[in-house]
Amino acid sequence: MRRWAAAHDGPVYLRLRRADAPLPAGALVQPALDAAARLAPLGREVAVVNVHTIKPLDVETVVAMARRCRVVLTAENHSIIGGLGSAVAEALMEAGVAARFDRVGVRDTFAEGGSTPYLFRKYGLDAEAIAARLQALWEAPR
Repeated sequence: MRRWAAAHDGPVYLRLRRADAPLPAGALVQPALDAAARLAPLGREVAVVNVHTIKPLDVETVVAMARRCRVVLTAENHSIIGGLGSAVAEALMEAGVAARFDRVGVRDTFAEGGSTPYLFRKYGLDAEAIAARLQALWEAPR
C-alpha cells in the first residue's frame, strides 16, 4: 500500500493499526468468515468480500454481489459514519439495487482503548455479532 500511495497522483489516506498481532487480510474479514462458518450449519450461505479500498470503491463488484445475494451487511472496525457502509449504500442506491442492508461498526460514540478482542466484543464487531446481524437481516419482514 505504501508503494501504491507513493505512486498515486493525489491525496491518499492510509489507516494503520497497532502491531500487537500479525496483520490479517482485512480487520473484519476473518470475523466475517467465522460468522459465515457459524451460519453454514443453519443452511445460510454467506459470501464475504474483502473491500480493502473505499475510494475508489469497487462499485462493480459491490453491485454485482448485492444483486446476487439480496442481503448486504458491511463490517468495518471504526465509525460507520462516512465509512464503508455509507459508500456501499450510496453505490447500491445509485445502481437501483433493492437489498436488505445493515452496517456493523462503531456507532456514533466515543470509544475507549483496549485489546482488539475486547473492543470487537464490546462494539459488536466479532463473529458472533456479525452472524446475529445477518440472521436478523434474513428474518426481518419485507
